[in-house]
Amino acid sequence: MKRYSNSTIFTIVFLVILASSADAQVGRGKFGFGLSVAGTRLQSDLKTDDFGLGASADLSYVLGNNWALVAKVGVNNYNGKNTSNQSVLSTVFYGNVGVSYDFLPAKQIDPFLFGAVGLGFYTPRIDNGAALTSGKYQMWDMSVSGGVGLDYYIDESWSVIFAGQAGMLLNDQIDGYKAGGSNDIFGQVSIGIRYYLFDRSAVQRIVDKLIR
Repeated sequence: MKRYSNSTIFTIVFLVILASSADAQVGRGKFGFGLSVAGTRLQSDLKTDDFGLGASADLSYVLGNNWALVAKVGVNNYNGKNTSNQSVLSTVFYGNVGVSYDFLPAKQIDPFLFGAVGLGFYTPRIDNGAALTSGKYQMWDMSVSGGVGLDYYIDESWSVIFAGQAGMLLNDQIDGYKAGGSNDIFGQVSIGIRYYLFDRSAVQRIVDKLIR
């Protein structure tokens, strides 16, 4: 947990310093569709926890000046070696819903916080063999996650998103081993792009036409 805490503090400080230098005025879109790629890492019962890759798609809906709802689906790969030095690959398919809070929504550079809950479905394998499904092994569970990020608005239709997050599923079996200790914790850093269907003024014009 310590390495995730240190990286989170560093990310927050970096985002605040960077955002304070941005003066451009922009408008967020009301509805957004995003795609992102990520580097992942699992803190687990394995002897080594190596870096993996992930990808996701999301939908966002702005509730007000600072709050937004976000729904996401994606896949992450987590890699490592067990005590027998065998390679373990766990593929996690997930879906979640959450909220984000934007600190500077009217600025070109906007840092934000986010949190989410959802479900994860995972298939750990040893040396590319069959999935570990024997016994009472459960291949899904609820997940909780949260993190920090930065939106860079190219214009009212597009933004580039940088984010870092940590979370866990509510069991200890993502890596294929249940050791009776703490739950497996996952972390990732991602970069993505989001397209906004409407800016604020466009939504207001549509509403005005409908109520006339």
